[in-house]
Amino acid sequence: MLERLVINNVALISKLDVELQSGLNILTGETGAGKSIIIDSVNLVLGERASRELIATGQQKARVEAVFSIEGKQEIRDTLAEFGIDCYDDELFLMREITASGKSLCRINGEMVPLNVLHEVADSLVDIHGQHAHQSLLDPKNHMSMVDEFDSQEINPLRDKVNGIAKEYHETEKRLNSGFVSASERERRIEILNFQINEIEKANLSEDEEKLISEEISLLSNAEKINDSLENAADLIGGERSSLNGLRLAADFMSKISGLSPDYEDIYSRLENLYYELEDCSYVLRDLRADFEYSPERLNELEIRLDYINSLKRKYGGSIKEILEFKENACKELDELVSSDEIRIKLSDKLNRLTEEYNKAANELTAHREKAASVLSERISKQLADLGMKQAVFAYSNNVSAERVKNNGNDSIEFMFSANTGEPCKPLSKIASGGEMSRIMLAIKTVCADADRIPTLIFDEIDTGISGITSIKVGEKMAKIAKSHQVVCITHLPQIAAFGDAHFLVEKSTVDSETHTSLRILSDSERRIELARIMGSTNPDDSAVKYADEMIKSAAAYKKRD
Repeated sequence: MLERLVINNVALISKLDVELQSGLNILTGETGAGKSIIIDSVNLVLGERASRELIATGQQKARVEAVFSIEGKQEIRDTLAEFGIDCYDDELFLMREITASGKSLCRINGEMVPLNVLHEVADSLVDIHGQHAHQSLLDPKNHMSMVDEFDSQEINPLRDKVNGIAKEYHETEKRLNSGFVSASERERRIEILNFQINEIEKANLSEDEEKLISEEISLLSNAEKINDSLENAADLIGGERSSLNGLRLAADFMSKISGLSPDYEDIYSRLENLYYELEDCSYVLRDLRADFEYSPERLNELEIRLDYINSLKRKYGGSIKEILEFKENACKELDELVSSDEIRIKLSDKLNRLTEEYNKAANELTAHREKAASVLSERISKQLADLGMKQAVFAYSNNVSAERVKNNGNDSIEFMFSANTGEPCKPLSKIASGGEMSRIMLAIKTVCADADRIPTLIFDEIDTGISGITSIKVGEKMAKIAKSHQVVCITHLPQIAAFGDAHFLVEKSTVDSETHTSLRILSDSERRIELARIMGSTNPDDSAVKYADEMIKSAAAYKKRD
């Protein structure tokens, strides 16, 4: 629910900070007090299109903040998760700022987001009904989901079944269409794949080959340096200038006195170890020198091999590993093409089977949807009669299309409406009257209150064109909806206002030649006076106040009874 609304520099509102209540929130005020500004502000923070004209005169920007409680609303958390927005507690913070230069800044829980993200998240939080644009009911795309929600226990399993079959169908269809071409194209593709596979196989590649070749080329390219180094090192250790003999003599001399002192013993042991280590190095150098052989032919052979590998890399991948992976994938594709006729037959048979399953499930889903839509339409029509629209007919149309397999079935349900006897039903989107639209939505919300997942409903001047007993019926239905939703209602009728759980007064005042709009919650006594004012009384002691008190008590009794 909407817990708090903060408005800064929107039209006549310089600063407003209001905490809304659960249940039914009533907003009243004199004509021109600024009630529409509050609705415009809510629309602003919900991501609707905004005009720079909303910015208060003399200010550079307008800002609206809204705090929502989302406790128990997992679907809202899921929507936030889709956009990567963190939500660590049960509060959701929305912010929208517009500037005189035309810029718009949106934040959700402090994170900057595009306007479309703000709008999509807000769609699951608030629904505004009346003479404003935020009306989900006018969009036919929402009608079928409302029917599905109305009878979710029966419809949801069928819809899930249809969706599962449709997904499998599309996956099978995609595989069938993607891997199979004409016979001539298939033959050309087989020829290409065979050439590629054979070329890679003939290369007889190994993943570490390129590294080994590069190392060997490096050695052969430095043959002269290697030969000189090995020869000189071996000569210094074991040749005529060898230090090995001198080291041997030194060790022999120290062996003669090693038993006379631990220090002599230690140096003798070290000389002995050095001699054997140096002698081993001499042998190794001699072997390395003997084994190393420079071969121009071998160097040329390696360079040719490396060039060949590089040519394969240019064709099939950036490394030997990628080349081998290319070959593996080519082999799989070749196998499918060679056996494509058999696979095609199997996939075609599967598509035929899935089509039959889909048609059966989709027809069953259509039957349940139309049954639910019929019951829903009948109940809504009865609610409309209670709301003073006794000749109104609420109906539905279903444009069933079985031309292709669809994830949500073959149905295209749209709500229809006729206000008067003899008039044909027309799509809801063709209804011009805001008062009619609001009462239709109220009727729908009354019937579908338990299934509707949008927690906050705002009705803007729903009392247009009604009076008397009908206005009491409207109040009763709002009170009923408010048991499971937060409802905010702007009204001019005391019969509706009397049902409020919280009553806010919208006021306009002038300070220092500047006009400002404010909003405050009324006490019980102030509420009675405001209802009397709506009835036309300006005298607090007037009988209208007593009548207002009676209406409030009567409404309270109804809410306890209902």
